[in-house]
This record gives sequence, C-alpha cells and structure tokens, in this order.
Amino acid sequence: MKRLTPLWIFIAIFVIGAIYFPGLSKYLKLKRRDTELSREIEVLKTQINQLQREEHLLKTDLTKLEEALREELGLVKPGEIVVRVVEEEVSQKSAESSQKKS
Repeated sequence: MKRLTPLWIFIAIFVIGAIYFPGLSKYLKLKRRDTELSREIEVLKTQINQLQREEHLLKTDLTKLEEALREELGLVKPGEIVVRVVEEEVSQKSAESSQKKS
C-alpha cells in the first residue's frame, strides 16, 4: 500500500474545504441574520406592549385622552388662548457681524 504524501493530504484537505466552505459560510451568514431578526423582533414586541398600554390608558383614562388630543390635534377648550413660541434661526453672518462690532 502506498504511503500518503503531504501533497496528497493537502489536496484532500483542499477538496474537502472547497466542498464544505461555501455551505459553512452561508450557514454563518444565515445564523447572523437570524440573530439580527431575533433582536428586531424583541424590539418590536416591546413597542407593541408600550402601544397596547397606551391604548388601554386612552380608552380608560379621560385625562390621558384629553392630553393626547391636545398634543396631537392641537385642540383647545373654549376660552383658552394658545401661545406658541417660535424661535428664529440666527444666521452665521449676522452672528459674526455682531461679534466683530463688539
């Protein structure tokens, strides 16, 4: 019986690697994607629970409902006055010119 030479061992390892490596890399890629999706599912489940709690509060707590309507739709009670503060953006040029004058 012939003795296996290091060249034949190397060729056998190379052939085995060429056969199994694509499958292994695809498996690892799919495993990584599975982990990412599992994390995303957990985040979405948390969001669903928060929204369900908020829905329950809006259905049962009138003060929460009023607060949400005021915030989302901008509703006001009769006789209330709405004051909105609008901040002006200071441009770079006017800020620089005011600093130079000082």
